[in-house]
Amino acid sequence: MPARLAVFADPWPGAVTVWSSVDGLSYGRAAQALAPSIAGETLDDLPAGPTARWHRATVRVRVFGGQLASVSDSTIFAGANAAAVRRPDGAWEVIQFANAELVADRTYTLSRLLRGQAGTEWAMAAPLLAGAPFVLLDQHIVTVASGIDALERTLQLRIVAAGRDHADPAALVLPLTPKATALRPLAPVHLKAGRAAGGVTFSWVRRTRTDGDNWVGEVPLGEDSEQYVLDILSGPAVVRSIIVAAPMALYASADELSDFGTPQSILRVRVAQLSATVGRGFAAEALLHI
Repeated sequence: MPARLAVFADPWPGAVTVWSSVDGLSYGRAAQALAPSIAGETLDDLPAGPTARWHRATVRVRVFGGQLASVSDSTIFAGANAAAVRRPDGAWEVIQFANAELVADRTYTLSRLLRGQAGTEWAMAAPLLAGAPFVLLDQHIVTVASGIDALERTLQLRIVAAGRDHADPAALVLPLTPKATALRPLAPVHLKAGRAAGGVTFSWVRRTRTDGDNWVGEVPLGEDSEQYVLDILSGPAVVRSIIVAAPMALYASADELSDFGTPQSILRVRVAQLSATVGRGFAAEALLHI
C-alpha cells in the first residue's frame, strides 16, 4: 500500500514537487502536486460512534482553503467525501460525510457521518478532541512511497515549488517512515459462539483489503493463505491461543476445564487474521454468551 501526502500552501505557488531521499544526500522526484489539498482542523470534540451505519453526531471543521460540499447517499456509498482525521497519537481514522453546511468563513458543519471507514475503526478516538487535523481524501493527495521495501525505512522529503531544486532554502523538510498499517488484515466481524459435544465452537466472518466492495459472492482473500488466531481471555490475560485455517475454531472441553476449572457461560475472546507479511491483523474482541 502506498504512503500518500497532502500538500497545502497559502498562497499556493503553483505546482509543487516532492523530492525523496533514503540517505539525506541523493534526492529524486517522488511526486508532484498540481493543486492544493483541502486540509484543516476540527473545532468540536467528536464522540466515538457506530460503524457500518450512520453516526448522528455533527462536527465543525475549519478548512485552510478550498470548499466542502454535500453529496447524495449513493455517492457516499461509491466512496465520495472521505476524509482522514488524526488522533493525538498519530493514528488516522477515515470518515465520510454526506452533509457539509457552510456556517462561517471556511467553516463547515459535517453531518450524516460514516465512521471507521476503510478498516480504520480501531483508530476511532473516544472522543476525537477538537483541533484534530482533517484532510479530504481526494485526487489531490499524492503518492510518495510504495512497495514492501519502503516499510519502516525513514525517508527525507523536501517539498518545494516546481522548478526549484530540492536544496532551495524555501523547501520544507519532512521525515516520513511508512508503516505496515495498511497491510494488516482487517478485524473480523460477526463473532458467534455455541456449545457442542466436543466443546465451544466459534465462528466469524472475515474481511478483506483487496476488492472488498463486491456485493456479489465472497470477497477475495487478499493474503497468501487463510489463517487466524483466536485468543481465549481471562481478564486481560491470554489463557489459550488457537490457530486455525478457516473462520471457525473449536475450544475443546478438556482445554476449557484446564484453563478455567469448569465450563463457562460467558467467554471473552479476541480473533485476528494472520498475514504472512506483517503478522497479526487488527483484532476483534467480544464477550460472548455460550
